[in-house]
Amino acid sequence: MEKMTHTQRVKAVLEGKPVDRYPFVAWGPHLNLEDKNVGDFTKAVIAYQNQHDFDILKVMQNGLYAVEDFGQVIAETEDSDDACYKKTVVTAFKSLEDWKNVTKKDVHKGAYGREVESIKILCDYYGDSVPVLPTIFGPQRLLGQLCGYPAIPGIYPIPCFVGSNLMEYAAQHEEEYFHVMDVLTEQVIDLMNAYLDVGAAGFFYCPGGDNPAFCTDAEYEKYVKPYDMRALSAIEGRAWFTMLHICGMSVAHMDRFVSLPAQAINWEDQSLLNPSLARVREMTDKVLMGGIDRNRDFYGSNREKVKAVLKEKTEEAIRQAGPKLIVSGGCECNRETTHRFVVWHEVMDEMAE
Repeated sequence: MEKMTHTQRVKAVLEGKPVDRYPFVAWGPHLNLEDKNVGDFTKAVIAYQNQHDFDILKVMQNGLYAVEDFGQVIAETEDSDDACYKKTVVTAFKSLEDWKNVTKKDVHKGAYGREVESIKILCDYYGDSVPVLPTIFGPQRLLGQLCGYPAIPGIYPIPCFVGSNLMEYAAQHEEEYFHVMDVLTEQVIDLMNAYLDVGAAGFFYCPGGDNPAFCTDAEYEKYVKPYDMRALSAIEGRAWFTMLHICGMSVAHMDRFVSLPAQAINWEDQSLLNPSLARVREMTDKVLMGGIDRNRDFYGSNREKVKAVLKEKTEEAIRQAGPKLIVSGGCECNRETTHRFVVWHEVMDEMAE
């Protein structure tokens, strides 16, 4: 078989057709020192993609970019491993009145405009050769960021006005909750359309309700799912490759997400607390993304042993998921593992041969 481009390879997998080799992708770490400057950030992303030659470019944007224009105050990043999503100093939403008075922001100005400009540069650079996927936080995830998370010393230092459970607070204030979620859903749709206008193939989409400890099935159906459905349905026919990213080492209810309109689904399938690729394959015909344990499989001083592990894991992923598979980790990779991506690439090429 002739060598495919990255885009051709991904499109073939979407249809369950033969490929010259299985697509693979990793993302991370965050580029926390560059991600608020368009020039620095796009150069760093291009250097990362050109070095590792992944089949998808999942753009590692600032984890709080979507709340900046609402007035969220974020501390300066102090080093390259300083996780930006933990850096809120003042939340944008401080009371129920902020839910009542929320307004949409212009996605072509401010932080949103910065991100759209960055994605345009990346899409112009790669053209049709590599699918570019910006990161989108679904409406309920966006609301959680705007309100802040329950205070945890050393992790989330800012108290959250809704208390320890957003869904319980929503049930007590349904009128205000439904209003703010309507506005935030339209905000998400505006942003996705702006990204598509400049060439994005689709999205790395983070839906809400991924922690069953804080969201029952009934709460998910009433307070979360309708908004992710509305956002994702709005870009059907425009985005040709959107992957759902279900975040967490313990995701008990994957059946919540397989019905959302997207082409692929990614989660920490290597966690013993999560369903396997084979289990989720029983639920859906979507492309599955996983197979590699990002926290273990790249480690070890013996190169050949690392190669053997990566090959074994890839073969097992193929066995479980079948042809509609993109080999990946379950979330962002650690900084010290990126130098091992060359070994992974070697494994994928050798398996193709």
